Amino acid sequence: MATTDLNRRTALQLLAAGGSAALLAGCAGTSNSPPSSNASVDSATGSAGGISITDQRGKTITVVRPVTRVVTIPMPAASLLVAVDRTADHLAAMHNASWVAMRDGIMGTMFPESLALPHEIATQDFTANVESVRALDPDVVIQWSDAQLIEPLEEAGLTVIGLTNTGKQEDVDAWVAMFGAMLGKPERAVEIKARSDAELAAVKEMASSRNLPGPSLLYFNRFTGGLKAAAANSYNDFYIKLVGATNPATGDDPLQGSGMVGLDVEQVLRWDPEIILLGNFDGALPQDLYADPVWQSVSAVKSRRVYKVPLGGYRWDPPGQESPLMWHWLSDIAFPQQQSRLPDKVTEYFDFLYSYKPTADELDKILWTAANGQSDHYQQFNAA
Repeated sequence: MATTDLNRRTALQLLAAGGSAALLAGCAGTSNSPPSSNASVDSATGSAGGISITDQRGKTITVVRPVTRVVTIPMPAASLLVAVDRTADHLAAMHNASWVAMRDGIMGTMFPESLALPHEIATQDFTANVESVRALDPDVVIQWSDAQLIEPLEEAGLTVIGLTNTGKQEDVDAWVAMFGAMLGKPERAVEIKARSDAELAAVKEMASSRNLPGPSLLYFNRFTGGLKAAAANSYNDFYIKLVGATNPATGDDPLQGSGMVGLDVEQVLRWDPEIILLGNFDGALPQDLYADPVWQSVSAVKSRRVYKVPLGGYRWDPPGQESPLMWHWLSDIAFPQQQSRLPDKVTEYFDFLYSYKPTADELDKILWTAANGQSDHYQQFNAA
């Protein structure tokens, strides 16, 4: 047996032992097994068995060899694929929102070929243009697990891997495991999960060691054109609580609903959050709140604690491969006395994910140091 095959087999055994990212079985589940946030992978790369992956619908997909052409529709999937692969060579097309993040962030600089890829393959609500996708002749299409999104693709004869997002880190771990398996790089998935687990443990330890009450922290997924905040079962609620802060949208006066929920200014005024985060899905910046009379009575505005979430290889607000950096950034925002020298951590982590070390100017762009420059304690993140 070749050394590469031994390494892959060892990696898959480690994935199985980890439990939360992937469960290894002698056979990869049946197509009617129940959906789960975990993914089962059974790799027989280099043998007649091929690579079998049980996706988050509980359906088993088998490919005869590592895939070389992948179309991604869920927005985190394109950049996650590149991080697992350390190249954009096997990305065939992506959702437009993924492409915009690559264009506006640093991914397009690290992997300029990604900006030339097709990206008008699905509507904003992730409904695929089936004929456009078929014309790309992909080995695999990555899609959200909703039946109405997947069935048209499968009826067209395409191989589809379904993802879910339950607002938990286990989903990211499952995506990494599936992508590593289908690319023939399960050992890379092990590395990424091990690194993420170590960072998660470090952030938890920091949070548990503080004898400080956490601030109330509200995340806006949308601000311009109508407010939407992170409510129950959102990844944002997970990391707000992870760092030791509280989310008023899931507190004593919670938003009704799950995920990103619409609300009005009056609700925010009642909560009076101490910190406000502005996501990367619209163009809102801290200055927009600082200059608007409507927001002047909110504690976060009065104390200049409104921040634009960083935009790296992908947006840091949703789950993804750079989520460990989001956890550390948010810890420093919530508890600014920590002064963790995040730019150094970003540089090292980008080298690990992408084999790329950002310049000081690129770090300032990732961390929005200019846009956040008027906000409290943000000088700690300056790289240039």
